[in-house]
Amino acid sequence: MTTPLPLAPDLQDRETAFSFVSRLAAMNGVDTAGFCTDMGLPFTKMIDGKPDVLARLADLSATDVEELRSWSPRHLGNREHEFRGNRVHAKAIKESTVRGCPACLREDAEAAPDSFEGDMYIRGHWLFRPVTLCLKHHHPLVPLWAEANVSRRYDAAARLAEIAPGVWAGKLNKELRAPNPFDEWIEARLAGTLTESWLDQFDLYAAAHFCELLGRAIWAVRYPKWKKFGPELAWMSFEMGFRFATEGEATVRDTLMQLQETIGEPTDGPKKNALYDRLAFDLLGEAYAPFRELLRDHIASTWPLGPGDDLMGEPVLERKVHSVRTAARELGMDPRRLRKLLVDVDLVQPVETGRDDQWELFDVKAAQPHLERINTLVSAKDFQEALNMSRSQFELLRKEGHFPPVIDGGDHKPLWDVRAAHLHLESLLTGAEPIYVTMHGWDDIPTTARSLEVSPSTVLKLLEDGKVQRIGRHTNRDGYASIVVTKGEIERLLERPEAPGLSIDVFARQCGLTRSAAMRLVREGHVPSTEGRHPKTKARQRFLAPGDLAAFHEQFVTLRGLAVELGMPWQALRPKLAAAGLKPFSPDGQDYGAVFERNVATAADLETTKPRSLLNKGKDGE
Repeated sequence: MTTPLPLAPDLQDRETAFSFVSRLAAMNGVDTAGFCTDMGLPFTKMIDGKPDVLARLADLSATDVEELRSWSPRHLGNREHEFRGNRVHAKAIKESTVRGCPACLREDAEAAPDSFEGDMYIRGHWLFRPVTLCLKHHHPLVPLWAEANVSRRYDAAARLAEIAPGVWAGKLNKELRAPNPFDEWIEARLAGTLTESWLDQFDLYAAAHFCELLGRAIWAVRYPKWKKFGPELAWMSFEMGFRFATEGEATVRDTLMQLQETIGEPTDGPKKNALYDRLAFDLLGEAYAPFRELLRDHIASTWPLGPGDDLMGEPVLERKVHSVRTAARELGMDPRRLRKLLVDVDLVQPVETGRDDQWELFDVKAAQPHLERINTLVSAKDFQEALNMSRSQFELLRKEGHFPPVIDGGDHKPLWDVRAAHLHLESLLTGAEPIYVTMHGWDDIPTTARSLEVSPSTVLKLLEDGKVQRIGRHTNRDGYASIVVTKGEIERLLERPEAPGLSIDVFARQCGLTRSAAMRLVREGHVPSTEGRHPKTKARQRFLAPGDLAAFHEQFVTLRGLAVELGMPWQALRPKLAAAGLKPFSPDGQDYGAVFERNVATAADLETTKPRSLLNKGKDGE
């Protein structure tokens, strides 16, 4: 049994373990690192809140171990921590800058006037990033010190001794502010008290972080220079976002609607703020799933997105909502004329009472019968302009049988159906990658055709036959000009002798595999390959010639390829594969990536397979 030390301080309210052990060392006249080494208490494990080390400290100091653990973050691995019953990322609890309330520190010192620092200590809630105010003194939490070295950063007694003169002199004092509802809510949650907020049902840090991101988005449209505000004003983002989010989902959706109307055009929208960017690409953990789904559902139902657009990192496969502007563009009509026609059938509001054309929305399925009856036949000049195509390009394609007129002959000039042409082009863009700048081999059809000295019809025919694996949509262009392809792939599809085939790297990118998985498929002989010389370096290497590719696609199908074939996002396809018991190809136990045997995938009839319910998953122990 461990004998308690004769000299030990009392554990203070909300004190962390690393603060307590540093005060214990100071009381016994030694530095923290030396004390921890002598007592068999690894300081790094103390900082990480390891239960066995905290129990040993509790025995040495005759302290209740549960109180010691109560406000000490516990490292769980992979930069995740447990704090007050909540799972939080290291960025939320282990920043390199330690913050605190100087008024609290002065009170600590006044209780033990023998030294500048007295009994100053670090409170656990000061570490939590969403906490920005001391509710006792109404003083903002301020940076006490910044230290990259973890052991030095959390040697609290030593660092507090360094800043004590400044604390006494008031050098850390800031203007007081009254607590706001977010400050009170975060305090209640940390204390284990539920409130009446809609956010109580969610993970604490994810909910607080969502408030911050929503608040930043709101401030950004009000004040263009908001991003330049310093960290001392972070509380304004938390407070602003909480003001709307606490009321519930309906209020959040209404706020998002107001934001998107303020931001500008639909094509500019959600990607202009951190709320979209962080939830779409960075905050992918389970705790953020409710907020991702809310944002995704809002955008899908209120933004006129279509094939070729990107939503939360996934390609849009089907248009659900049209705006007057996107419908007019697709139909090749004047938006003013189209709006009048849509008003007549009660699909949209008149200009005088409705929104701007870009935000006046209507359901695509409900409008389909009416849109089909709208006259979309136009002259050659109007047709070229509607498809964003030059006259010379149109004539070249027309000579080779593309874009034939609907009416041709008699006393009428040839007339074209713009809507049918747009639908045809959109079908070519299904599953396309969004391309912002034509670089890294991407270019439009006319430029690619000129570079390879073939007709644009040749390239378009490859697209129509489904032979092109990588298709891009230029986000700043419309119609025919928005279709971009890679010169390298088109050249290989032309089967010219100088193009030996796809390199394994290119094959991997086109199929959605990692390079190592693709190499393994070739090396183990599951995919045939051809040896040839690299056209530039002349070095001999393995390529996948057209015959090799045909053999691969006949035997296998990748997750990306299967998703495109079935017309669904790959995220929605995964549960169907699991429900069908379909596992990736791995006859020898090796990882070949998301590759499936085609005959097995075909036999599984994935179009009708239903994913297992959450109830069934629970029964299976998943």
